[in-house]
Amino acid sequence: MLGEKGLDGVRIEPLARRLGVTKGSFYWHFKGRQELIEALLDYWFSLWDDEISNDRLVQSNPVDRIWVLFENVIGRLSRGQTVSLRMLSHSDGDVARRIEERDRQRLAFLIDQLQELGFSPKEARVRGQVYQVLMTGEFLRSGGQPLSARIERARDYHQLLSSKT
Repeated sequence: MLGEKGLDGVRIEPLARRLGVTKGSFYWHFKGRQELIEALLDYWFSLWDDEISNDRLVQSNPVDRIWVLFENVIGRLSRGQTVSLRMLSHSDGDVARRIEERDRQRLAFLIDQLQELGFSPKEARVRGQVYQVLMTGEFLRSGGQPLSARIERARDYHQLLSSKT
């Protein structure tokens, strides 16, 4: 519902109706909307953790490690959620803080990989930030296209950003 309808879709009554449960049983799991949003953030961050976990990044080449992350972000099933949660961060300081913390972790990973490829710290930071912008905004730009086309476009960006020539 978050991905389909945005934050307005994250209301107890419509969610309970869609799931075929009573509001009371829904409240048994979540005390209110804020607790539900916290659970959504926790779930979203667990996807991020999976994206940069050691078992997913076993490639020895930093270009391949960056691609695994980039492809996972593009292909993830919760694309619309990303947009909604980032929009929520504009008005909710706690959400903004949590997202910024994760963004810093992802950027640090990207910078490390790019420096391993031989980019200077400054160039690695800028390229890492461009990767983040692409990962964050890709769904807004291309979410309606087939996944194969989105992955192909992302591959082109990746080749440009990870190449020194």
